[in-house]
Amino acid sequence: MISGILFDMDGVLIDSEAYIAQAAVSFFADLGVKVKEEDFQPFVGAGEDRYIGGVAEKYGLPLDLVQAKDAVYRKYRQLVLGKVGPMPGVSRFIANARNAGMRMAVASSADRTKVEINLKAIGASPDWFDIVLSGSQVKRKKPFPDIYQFAALSLGLSCEDCLVVEDAVNGVQAAKAAGCFCCGVTGTFDAETLARAGADVVVTSLDAFSDFSTRDELNSQLADFASSATGTTVYGAVRIRGRESRFSDGFLLAQAKEAAKKARENAYAPYSGFKVGAAVVSAATGRIYCGCNVENSSFGATICAERNAILNAIAEEGAIGVDLLVVVSDDAPPAPPCAQCLQVLAEFSRAETEIHLVDLAGRDDVYRFDEMLPHPFIFPSVR
Repeated sequence: MISGILFDMDGVLIDSEAYIAQAAVSFFADLGVKVKEEDFQPFVGAGEDRYIGGVAEKYGLPLDLVQAKDAVYRKYRQLVLGKVGPMPGVSRFIANARNAGMRMAVASSADRTKVEINLKAIGASPDWFDIVLSGSQVKRKKPFPDIYQFAALSLGLSCEDCLVVEDAVNGVQAAKAAGCFCCGVTGTFDAETLARAGADVVVTSLDAFSDFSTRDELNSQLADFASSATGTTVYGAVRIRGRESRFSDGFLLAQAKEAAKKARENAYAPYSGFKVGAAVVSAATGRIYCGCNVENSSFGATICAERNAILNAIAEEGAIGVDLLVVVSDDAPPAPPCAQCLQVLAEFSRAETEIHLVDLAGRDDVYRFDEMLPHPFIFPSVR
């Protein structure tokens, strides 16, 4: 039974990868060397010695790594403090784990300086965790298993009793080499890459976990995730790994209706006066994304509420599956999505995806997506 949780830091507790890359690129630019953010990708999760040193080697630049890291961390601190918070679901998940009596550790390949910056940025205290480990405390960094073995030992647990939460290939490989159960979080790498690296389950964020108050409840969720982790569900042109949300459909629908009604109030419709709000529910996380219609003097530049909602969702999660769509309008009967919106939605919807057409009085007309658009066009190569 899982009774301990070992968290990687960057990309798991804080969305820091873009900022450390920006700081490192700026550092090399100060030295007159133009590097690219993608140069750092192979070294993600391996610690800053390799992250900075590996790129320096690629460009044949000799460095004093201690001085180089200090310079990068100064830039990084300015970028994140007061500007970057915890990743979605992190605070709630940690609170649940503490209430459930789980032992917890941070096990980051990053230097202690960066770990402390990150904890401050997300408003976390080191005493949230039983132990906080940094890369300087082990000789071999990820993908070697040392830091996770050390973390489990420090918690008085075997690796087999520990859940590792990771976002990077190097980290997933380290977790599996240690013998831990590994939950991959997408963002730095996609779901398929993390699964190929060995992740037992993959989620888009820790919001995928519903609230739990006991170890048994967490283990039950992990078992549910693992039972569906080998398969993916096709939503239009994309494949979504599992159905990770554990909220009831009734709860999500009620929340989506309220969100769509609220979004409608912000609609910009000075020409037609016809305001619409929409909300889509992500099949992967259960998160709700809203949109409203925004008209334009050049009528063809107008964007509908439904497309605004799906674009908002993609901006946050990437390619998603639409579990249900709510469209709120003051019309009788409630207005359906236009053909252009349906075609856009077809890229991310299943035939049975629910569409709820709602008016301000509470009328709710429910359709399947294939009733609205029976023959959507999906590019042949992705069918």
